[in-house]
Amino acid sequence: MLNVKHKELHKSFVYLLIVCVLTSYLALLITWYEFNDPSFIANKKLHIIEVIVLPILSMAVIYTLFKKYGCDDNFNYLMTNHFFKGSKLVKGFLIVMYPCLIYTALWNLSVVPILYYAENNLGEPCSKEYLLTDVSACTINDEQQCIRLNLIDLSSGEERSFRWYLDTHKLQKIRNKRINLVGEKSYFGYIVNEIQW
Repeated sequence: MLNVKHKELHKSFVYLLIVCVLTSYLALLITWYEFNDPSFIANKKLHIIEVIVLPILSMAVIYTLFKKYGCDDNFNYLMTNHFFKGSKLVKGFLIVMYPCLIYTALWNLSVVPILYYAENNLGEPCSKEYLLTDVSACTINDEQQCIRLNLIDLSSGEERSFRWYLDTHKLQKIRNKRINLVGEKSYFGYIVNEIQW
């Protein structure tokens, strides 16, 4: 009896340790992304990860959790009395929010390391011409002046967007003109280091 309790305590400690390590890693990734904010233009490979792979993984995680713990009375009590407590509107909102939170965690655990790797490993230099269609203020409150550049790739016609912190006053005056982005290629897109116009 005492040995069984000791094993359960050891198992709980290991799970708690794993959760703490993953949470710390996630917090470090989010902190790096918010403070560094690399100017990254994604290609189709990263787009497939963000739009197809991560939503499927999010639904798989939710399905696995409910399949494994759905028949457990303690799990059902915990879900109904703590996580889904309130009116039907609140329950509906929470049912939508939990998959979004799982998706956000998976995005931070997969896409942010890709951006970190692209920024810290020098890739092949590249230069590409775009049409600058719109310049808008960033939606985040930032100490530095930040603008969002919306571009059209002249070779493929695809729309791109990224945040930029340099020459913001000059860039706001040159809408609907061709600009040249100079940067470094990576497998999932490229980092923009300089804008020429």
